[in-house]
Amino acid sequence: MSARDDLTTYAATTRTITADSIAPYIDAVEKAAYDRAIEAVRAEYLTDDTSTAEDEAYNQGISDSVVAIRDLKE
Repeated sequence: MSARDDLTTYAATTRTITADSIAPYIDAVEKAAYDRAIEAVRAEYLTDDTSTAEDEAYNQGISDSVVAIRDLKE
């Protein structure tokens, strides 16, 4: 079951929902979203001949993007 499914089930079966009670579920949903974003960005890495300066700069931009998304997770 996904983090989103867990949150939906919790909300559907709990009479009183507080911010503190759903915080772990929200954290899990956010982490899953960040993980999917990182996976999508990594898919953009150039894997062919990347010996040109432009290709190296592009891949560095991808690496920087992954780091920036990871920083958002913390």
